[in-house]
Amino acid sequence: MFGLSKILFLAGFTLLTCLIFVPENQRLKIFVFSKYFIFAFKTKNMKATSAKKPTMILVDDHLIFRQGLKSLITFENIGTVIGEASDGNEFIKLLSVPYPDLVIMDIDMPHMNGMEATRKALELTPELKIIVFSMFGDEEYYSKMVELGVKGFILKSSGITEVEKAIQEVMQGNTYFSSTLPKITINKLNLQKTPEQNENPIPPIPWW
Repeated sequence: MFGLSKILFLAGFTLLTCLIFVPENQRLKIFVFSKYFIFAFKTKNMKATSAKKPTMILVDDHLIFRQGLKSLITFENIGTVIGEASDGNEFIKLLSVPYPDLVIMDIDMPHMNGMEATRKALELTPELKIIVFSMFGDEEYYSKMVELGVKGFILKSSGITEVEKAIQEVMQGNTYFSSTLPKITINKLNLQKTPEQNENPIPPIPWW
């Protein structure tokens, strides 16, 4: 993707070329159009740059994971990490006014797990947006976390693109749940059934 300086350089070069080679009676039109284009592009770029990025708290008991996710969020300019916690207790102590726009929450943590931390946090501030960022072993908690009121649930096997998409959707007032999660959950439910129950299994969800 071209940066602002490259776009302006190309626009200036094109303008200069046109002024040299086009008929004199067309030069004014091209000049006016080019000036309008540069003004519109600069205005759009300034709006995009000045758009407020969400503030976040990362809650996970693995320091290296928190540091890695924070680096990616910062590098990709997705948001601003204003706090980190290694368990639910630390998170609740960290949660204060002004509240963050978003919390990325693990489930399996010592002292206080993600479910209890989510319950307590939403009691303190019901409008808080929480996205669960979970390992594959945590799908059994999926429905419980949704019932508590989380706005998203993605797997730690996801790439930064899906993380960014989840954050954008939730910040726009929507929900976001990893497309592979329902398939994994339903397949596990089928495996846990008795042979009689499996005569009418829950149909698996396709990968698309």
